Amino acid sequence: MQTICTDPKRTLYLDVLKTLCRIFWGPDIELCQDIMDGNFLKLLQDVSGFFGTDMTCATKAAAQLAGEYEDAEAISAALSDGYISLFVNDINGISAPLYHSCYLASDSRLMGPPVMDMINRIERHGLSISLPGNEPADHLCIELEYLYYLLDVGWSESSSNHIQEAVHFAGDSMAGWVCRFCEKITADGRFPFYTISAQLLCSIVRNLSESAGYLKNTGRPCHEHLY
Repeated sequence: MQTICTDPKRTLYLDVLKTLCRIFWGPDIELCQDIMDGNFLKLLQDVSGFFGTDMTCATKAAAQLAGEYEDAEAISAALSDGYISLFVNDINGISAPLYHSCYLASDSRLMGPPVMDMINRIERHGLSISLPGNEPADHLCIELEYLYYLLDVGWSESSSNHIQEAVHFAGDSMAGWVCRFCEKITADGRFPFYTISAQLLCSIVRNLSESAGYLKNTGRPCHEHLY
């Protein structure tokens, strides 16, 4: 994920999306070092100020988390355990699957209609999915990377079509299932870092969704900086 965006507000959107992808693909040591160094906390504070989201509990929890571990390796081990329990494999069942299809009201099985929807969207833009595994196209991080792509191209090329697609994709496709996904993480309650991450995820999707809703009703974006 590379960007030439220089507007600080737009850069924040892209930084949040990049960070969320790092979190939900599985924690890496650089992310854990960012937690230790306070960079993750700074991102949450910026989001609180710009998105108008109350991140007070999240920022306090992030600051506490950084002080609980000796180094980034210790944080990585703890986050990896939580990641596996919440999203991959747990004796009591996975609390929050990472796939859009699992949150459909009528059919919550893997490989549902959102998979083909994402494949079509990606192909329409001349993109492709290149991963070591065989992840379905409706994985949360693939949707986040697609959203990043739309915003990045929209801003770097002054393409209002890409920006409109981004806000509508956030509002029409992502908002509903992401909200339920985050509720499941919060309800589980065992892993504070992922509760923080869920709040961060909700804040950016909600912010973009509000733009989509306003655009539909008035023809104008409610967040003018998006355009």
